[in-house]
Amino acid sequence: MKFREIVESPCGIRYLFDGLRLQSGYARKVLLDKEMMTSASDIDKAYAALRTWLGQVDRDRRHVEDIRFRLQGLRDISGTLASLAGGAVLDEIELFEVKHLAMLAGTLGVGENMSAVVSILDPDGLHIGTFYLYDSYSDELRRLRAAVERNPGDEALRDALVGEEDRLRKSISHQLRPFSKELQEVLLALADMDILIAKALQLRDEGLALPVSGSQVRLAGMFHPEVRSFLKEKGLDFQRVDFDYSLGVPTTLIGANMGGKTVVLKTLCLIQYLYQFGFALPVSSAVMMPFEEVRFCIGDGQSEKRGLSSFAAEMEQIDQAIVSVERGGRVLVLVDEPARTTNPVEGTALVEALLGRLSGKDNLAMVVTTHYTVRHNGVCWRVRGLLPGSKGRAMDYRLVKTASHEVPHEALHISRELGIDPEWIDGAERIIRQQYGSKD
Repeated sequence: MKFREIVESPCGIRYLFDGLRLQSGYARKVLLDKEMMTSASDIDKAYAALRTWLGQVDRDRRHVEDIRFRLQGLRDISGTLASLAGGAVLDEIELFEVKHLAMLAGTLGVGENMSAVVSILDPDGLHIGTFYLYDSYSDELRRLRAAVERNPGDEALRDALVGEEDRLRKSISHQLRPFSKELQEVLLALADMDILIAKALQLRDEGLALPVSGSQVRLAGMFHPEVRSFLKEKGLDFQRVDFDYSLGVPTTLIGANMGGKTVVLKTLCLIQYLYQFGFALPVSSAVMMPFEEVRFCIGDGQSEKRGLSSFAAEMEQIDQAIVSVERGGRVLVLVDEPARTTNPVEGTALVEALLGRLSGKDNLAMVVTTHYTVRHNGVCWRVRGLLPGSKGRAMDYRLVKTASHEVPHEALHISRELGIDPEWIDGAERIIRQQYGSKD
């Protein structure tokens, strides 16, 4: 899976992607084309490189800003380099592009042979960014140019000059061809440098942290950056929460409406993607593990376009997740309130059966938010809920593990706190007592 495939995910990764202070459009393209890492060792190497740049940012910000300024000159010349490798003769614009890249790489200490490339394209040692077929490339070129200048109307001389220039471009391209692979590697390395510096700056800008890899997921002080930004604009505080989950153990998250369950699920998905693409995470600390697939099952607003009801679209999403699990790869499945659009009897049965269907799968980690009270032998988390005396307008969003899977019935209490018509709420309480014997 490439980064471009998840950048519009409802988990909210677009916010952090847009916030990266990349200096070149080419680095943006390279990032979008990166494949999601699924090996912990590859991810750890990516974080080691990020730590190196984070140290540079903290020790010598002025030097880093100078590098960023230079990286503004990075251009995508992958097509030119592919042509060179394929045997093409480069024109003067393309030779200028190669010279510019080699000089930029040289100033940033990237590539072993960039000085040799520059020497080929700068025979007079002028060390300027432009390119020209200098007279010093051949005595014949110098002679023909002088002759054409004396006799501008002589077609034979002009043709001879064009032929000599063509010969020199062919010769220069031939000399550069052995360096084509290294030039391609240098181009990519400079883009990666731009990306790593932007990630390091984002870590400091957003107050993020780097994780360690392990055999489960343990998150301390996690938050959703976009939600935090939205709340700050309104002068409100965000609340960090802790969470953990493991392979083979189904996990549910319960709580009243307004409890932030969907935001928690989005944050879990966001953090997993960030980890597997080597970004800093919105946490105080984290232990992470990689998955081959991340299945985020949440209403995405596309159901009507596909001619499906929201229930049908949701069931298809979950079914595809089950197929992924059965294929045997390690899968993270995050499901937001499955079967919420059907009647509660069938809805409860579907959720409970889903948890049973996927329980004990040692290649699966699954977190499900639900309004239904469902039985399962996994772990249940609960949102702490409404703050007493807040008149229904303030929640404690922290999460706690609970031995009971009973969903808290806070809707009537919240409604009373909000001052909703008391006769309506009293009627609802009477119905609950008649059907269930208790208003709780």
